[in-house]
Amino acid sequence: MLRQVAEGVLIHRSELLENNAVVVQGPTGALLIDPGLTEAEMTCLADDLRRLGQSVEAGFATHPDWDHVLWHPEYGDAPRYGTDRCAAHVREVRAAPDWKARVAEGLPPEIAQETPLDLYGLLTGLPAGAAQIPWNGPRAQITSGSSSRIASA
Repeated sequence: MLRQVAEGVLIHRSELLENNAVVVQGPTGALLIDPGLTEAEMTCLADDLRRLGQSVEAGFATHPDWDHVLWHPEYGDAPRYGTDRCAAHVREVRAAPDWKARVAEGLPPEIAQETPLDLYGLLTGLPAGAAQIPWNGPRAQITSGSSSRIASA
């Protein structure tokens, strides 16, 4: 399901919401950006990465919406990053005793039971004003706007 969009950059498009998980290939692993929606989609992405011989070296959430801060155990224990504001927001969400129920209420009903939340939002916030994602691959620059964007160079 991965499709190459530039040299070393692949996407996995969600069937439901038509959003993209982005894979940036590096010399020792991949940077995984906004990695999926459902158990099946995330497992498919992990399988595709294994077929390519790529492990996940780092993850990045472009903003704190539910569909950008998910993670799957098959991606491994790679560090997961977000901007300081993104990480603070999801920490606040997870601090509520009923956070899983609240997040589940905001999911599209057709995938609510298929979306794993255990690793939801476990992000390390990059320092305010950080311009790059720390990983051993092509420079992935963070640009600001209403949400973070990644510019790979």
